[in-house]
Amino acid sequence: MAGAIGCSVLILLLASPAQSSELTKWTDVIRQQPYHDSSGMSENLTTIRRWVLLSDAWCAESDRHILFDKRARFLSWMSDLETDPETQLKLNQLRQSLVSEGRVEQWLPGSDGTLGYPFALACDQPHVDLPTALDRLSGKNQGDRLWGTWDGMTAGSADNPVSLYELVKQVWNHRQKDFETPISSIGFEQFLAQLLVESGAVKQARSAVDAVGILQLRQQVLDDCDLDARFYEHRMAQVDCASRLYVLLRRNLEPMFEERFGHLPDDKRQALFGRLLMQSYHSGIGNMEALLLSEEQGKAAAFFAQQHESYSARDISTGMIYHNMGREPWGWESLAYLIDIDIVSEYLCDSGRFETCAAK
Repeated sequence: MAGAIGCSVLILLLASPAQSSELTKWTDVIRQQPYHDSSGMSENLTTIRRWVLLSDAWCAESDRHILFDKRARFLSWMSDLETDPETQLKLNQLRQSLVSEGRVEQWLPGSDGTLGYPFALACDQPHVDLPTALDRLSGKNQGDRLWGTWDGMTAGSADNPVSLYELVKQVWNHRQKDFETPISSIGFEQFLAQLLVESGAVKQARSAVDAVGILQLRQQVLDDCDLDARFYEHRMAQVDCASRLYVLLRRNLEPMFEERFGHLPDDKRQALFGRLLMQSYHSGIGNMEALLLSEEQGKAAAFFAQQHESYSARDISTGMIYHNMGREPWGWESLAYLIDIDIVSEYLCDSGRFETCAAK
């Protein structure tokens, strides 16, 4: 028994990044952090992201920043000042005081365009308005109700328009019947939550990289779906194209996922695959291959695959991205993506407006 424990500790030490007390940039915090610190990180990150998305707790006022440590544990908050430079100076003073109080061991000053440590997150997220997005999805206002036709399908009519929720559900279910293997790795409520995270259910949404529509699809994907440019933002076409994209992503992700995590117990393997499938929608299948199997980015995945008994599927998916932060293309948006979908999915179901969640 003692030999088994000693072997486990040795493996963990060999697989974890080296510790150091020197900080010169924010990524040093992550590179110095052992992989085993990922236990519980997804829950911590969910807590602070929920405050931001729902304007709750320490983010009940939007003109604040919250500070958290390298395991996403909340440390403190502060009210913003009149200008960004003043706010940054105050953040740095608070960071230094957290070290003086023994709350953290290190601090790193932030500046315009440079992250500091402890990490800070602004409560003010003007693009996030979940109540309004939910109203838009449910067709609470008559102006948000719609009707249309696509590929032999008809949703609503001019005299009897339907909610976006009903339209999305109809197209999703219709397409599942056409697939040889329906998409079962993600639930429909997760797909709805993803739609809200991507666009807030705004038809004309457009990202900085020119992804368009309610599901933020890029031109290459839309062209692969044989869509004429005039239909790029067509909401039925967007759901149809995203559904087909998921089939392609699943086919490409499965072999590399099985190579790395095929030995996991069925429930955990399926849960993790579903999460990484949604991440591939956001980050691209090539980047997911690097995250799973490459020599540098794949180190975290290799560790979690070996030590999977100690981590939930949520901690594994979070840890894989967190320990690669600062490497292309992994940033804070990538880290928060699945966490935000979890939060929005729960919020959507708790609203009681959608029959999809009735059994939960």
